[in-house]
Amino acid sequence: MNVARSFGHEEGTTIQRSVGKSIPRKETWEKVTGRTKYINDHAIPGLLHVKMAVSPHAHANIKSIDSSKAIKIPGVKAVITGQYYPMLTGSPLADRPSIAIDKVRYYGEPVALVVAEQEYIAEMAALQIKVEYEPLPVVLSPREALQKNALLVHELLQSTSGTKRRFSRSRERTLRTEQKYARGIWRKDGGIAAKSRSLYRNRTTQRWK
Repeated sequence: MNVARSFGHEEGTTIQRSVGKSIPRKETWEKVTGRTKYINDHAIPGLLHVKMAVSPHAHANIKSIDSSKAIKIPGVKAVITGQYYPMLTGSPLADRPSIAIDKVRYYGEPVALVVAEQEYIAEMAALQIKVEYEPLPVVLSPREALQKNALLVHELLQSTSGTKRRFSRSRERTLRTEQKYARGIWRKDGGIAAKSRSLYRNRTTQRWK
């Protein structure tokens, strides 16, 4: 039986197969030559751009923020700091401001947002924001954080009910719970050899809602 005819092909035609071959995608050349347009390449009339001014410190008090030079740059529409947006976010604990308020708690935390007509203007203005910091000690490991007089990173937490309250150091330490558990040992004939031997492990975990 003619194989080509059985699949509906005329005799003498060549069947093109793709199995085992590298088939170029339709948009490959547009992408590698930079001609492909992505969402960010399309400018919407009136679109504003935002850039962040971030902290160079992992832990520090914010003494002052001077945005006077940034706001004077042509094309800058607004400079937003944490004082204008006092909201706590995060899960499982709502303990992180979207923009730092009075203190930064990690390297690169946003301290101000610049809104401008063009991206390069927003970026240039963000560099003009001057922040005065008071550096604070840094906690670098979980073991260090569990020490008796360990520094509290979040002094003010938000309860699950949404009301703010200040926890004491003893309360803060209870959020990092130490758990111990025992495992039974399997016997060769099946089942668990109860109380014959126990393995103990320590775990630390954050407070959960």
